[in-house]
Amino acid sequence: MEFRLDVDGTTRTLAIEEKDGRWHVHDGALSYVADSRRVSDEEMSVLVDGRSVTLLLARDKDGWLVRAGGGDIIVREASEEGRKRADGGDRPPQGRPEVRSPMPGKVVKVLVAEGEAVRRNQTLLIVEAMKMENEIRSAVDGRVRKVCVSAGDLVDPERPMIELEVT
Repeated sequence: MEFRLDVDGTTRTLAIEEKDGRWHVHDGALSYVADSRRVSDEEMSVLVDGRSVTLLLARDKDGWLVRAGGGDIIVREASEEGRKRADGGDRPPQGRPEVRSPMPGKVVKVLVAEGEAVRRNQTLLIVEAMKMENEIRSAVDGRVRKVCVSAGDLVDPERPMIELEVT
């Protein structure tokens, strides 16, 4: 199933499917497998890549307030404008895609250098967000045009981390 959500003001497209009792989630360049267990109507325990996260959930008329790792995230169904952006209305030019973080976080490690050839699904860098390390992968085969961040930098979905050239 595919969902278009507004997460803290940024439209994200999530593809989620259940296999063997686990959730396989694809969020742009980020993919992970999660196990979840509902603790109560307001609490969920999620295990991602061996790390456990407790989510506290509060429903309002338009969506959800999610508290995870001490931070709050507002999740709503994407607006019509957000759906348009998620469908590509605001993408960078095809020949020069930008790699951005799916959520605010801190760069832990940059794994590529400028001029390096990369392949689709190759891990480019690791971003820590909500106390989890997330592998940010290339969506295309190409070459690193520019690395815009270093380990320790704070990032968000608005800031390009890496610029690629499609080959």
